[in-house]
Amino acid sequence: MRNTETMSFLLVIETQKVKSYLFASPIMRETRGASLLLDLLNRKEIRKILGKPDERNYKVIYLGGGTGKILFRVEKEAKIFKNKILDLYRQKTINARVSVEIVPRNEDENFAKWIRSGVRKSQQNKLGHVEGISLIGGRWIRPCTSCGGEPAEKMHSEHGERRLCRACLLKRNEINNLYAKIKPTKKGYRVLKHSSALAVRYTDDFIFTTLAKKNEDANFRVLLTQDFNDIGKCSNPLNYIGVIYADGNRMGEVIKTLGEMFPEDKDAQLAYKAFSEIVDIATREAAVEAVLEIVAMKEIETEEGIARFIPAEFVMAGGDDLMLVVPAHNALDVAVLFMEKFQEKTQKIQVAYVKQGKLPQPFAGCGLTTSAGVVIAHAHYPISDLMTMAEDLMKLAKKRSAELAFKLKSGDEDGQETGTLDFMVLSEAGSEPVKERRKNEYTQSSQITRTERPYTAADARRLLTTIRSLKRSKLPRSKLKALYPVLFKSFMQAQFDALRIKERLKTTGDLKEGSILHRVVTSLSCFPFREKSDNEWTTPLTEIIELYDFIQPKNRVVAQ
Repeated sequence: MRNTETMSFLLVIETQKVKSYLFASPIMRETRGASLLLDLLNRKEIRKILGKPDERNYKVIYLGGGTGKILFRVEKEAKIFKNKILDLYRQKTINARVSVEIVPRNEDENFAKWIRSGVRKSQQNKLGHVEGISLIGGRWIRPCTSCGGEPAEKMHSEHGERRLCRACLLKRNEINNLYAKIKPTKKGYRVLKHSSALAVRYTDDFIFTTLAKKNEDANFRVLLTQDFNDIGKCSNPLNYIGVIYADGNRMGEVIKTLGEMFPEDKDAQLAYKAFSEIVDIATREAAVEAVLEIVAMKEIETEEGIARFIPAEFVMAGGDDLMLVVPAHNALDVAVLFMEKFQEKTQKIQVAYVKQGKLPQPFAGCGLTTSAGVVIAHAHYPISDLMTMAEDLMKLAKKRSAELAFKLKSGDEDGQETGTLDFMVLSEAGSEPVKERRKNEYTQSSQITRTERPYTAADARRLLTTIRSLKRSKLPRSKLKALYPVLFKSFMQAQFDALRIKERLKTTGDLKEGSILHRVVTSLSCFPFREKSDNEWTTPLTEIIELYDFIQPKNRVVAQ
């Protein structure tokens, strides 16, 4: 029931066009600085504007992960606060976009519906906004050498002479707050500050604070990469990176469920706050733990003891969003482990919150799920383009997850609540959207698809196990790759050519009964295809062959 004395104005904050701001420049230092600024403003600086807690006039439901929900009693106070936030973002970032909407509560509107209305209004603001085009001209105006979109204001000598605009300069200045005052290593790696210092500057709920804590628990400091090429140099094969973009599944439906489970305002507010915190904690912890368990780290002596050099970049980790860059051969393993840990953590943290009185009762007994898109490409490929492709793949994966969840609700035995994964290996540049690439390259007809992507988390793990088993069997790479062009022929021709290759493999002894290759081949009832449903044929061979060079027999492989 709604209490008429409760606050009636919801202020919704949402950082928008995040990728445009993060990747305005292709330089990692500025991308990292942009991420730091957004986290600092969203998690800490906005709270400073609010001042001392005053539940008579306002109540913070959640701030973090690029979003915020605050209740106000008086609309005038909400409008004043809105203007202060807009001014804050303009002053601290110059060109980062933030939407701040004030939504009055309708009569008899439950809390969850009110929250959804606020989010919807914020999204409408995003869709309706028209971007301005920076015009740089005149004989005395020089463009920024980093982003190229704003006029340069100052020469910057770090890592070479560069003309920087105000926005890029702010990003570069901010990253200095991330590093300890210790001499960089010979390769230029910088030592991350101690977690206690990071918590003071950015809060405990910050991805680099989480990273520092996890390593300090093992008595290590952290050395950070300074360039995406640093990550590529740790890949096997060399100079490739894996770009991961993950996002929570059906979070809007979860909010709707909260409204149904908790009709009382007090319980609903508590549940929504808990939901937001649980998702944020799970994203950060699952991301850091997945990287530390999978990615090979190098121990290096520093002025303050042994530090771990971790070849990974946490571009963004907050709320239910994750942008992450790792060595190419680790990308799929990190993504799968992240999805598994995210679901496990969201389930366990709910239980802990109930015991602590932070949540009336669990709202998702099996935990929440997330889906991911992964792109493997050369380290020199523009990171902004790779992240866009990874996001497009993530959307395809989320669609698959939604289909499986719908089947589960409908009583279909094939349905399940799970994270899903889509991926691609980018061998050549192209401007064609991912969805069109998938359709043009892998779809022969409505009945024949030359891939089984997207994968569930469990199926993706089985795929990786299969590839590793094939590599351990010493199967010549050339023999497996001979099947690849066959898969793109007509259905009948593909079967004919594949059977010829199959017979040659028998002759050479590579297709011995009981071998891993024999198990793969016999699992395809109409080699090289198998029937997934009534008259629908697919094959996993394209992904096995495409990933073959990037999956090593062991998870941790240090590049030579």
